[in-house]
Amino acid sequence: MKIALRPHLKIRLIERAIPQDYLKKILSNPDSRYFDPLTNHSIAIKSLKYYGKIRPMVVAYDIIRSEIQVITIYPTTSQEIINRVKSGRWIKNEKN
Repeated sequence: MKIALRPHLKIRLIERAIPQDYLKKILSNPDSRYFDPLTNHSIAIKSLKYYGKIRPMVVAYDIIRSEIQVITIYPTTSQEIINRVKSGRWIKNEKN
């Protein structure tokens, strides 16, 4: 599937100094997947090295026709993931 980078994402990759190859790593083999009912975006998470530490990296994306449109990428914490799931902000995708 083709991966399209939205303008917001291109800015975030530069601002956060995130390697662009992380997108493919996260989307092709995530540790977990969620759905965000507030934004209607799919969420993929994979722990990767970021600023010298292994951190969960979040990718928010949409699948439109046969294209993955990536909205943003950012580092998070395990506690933030737990909080979003507990609050109902993210719903676990059972496919992964």
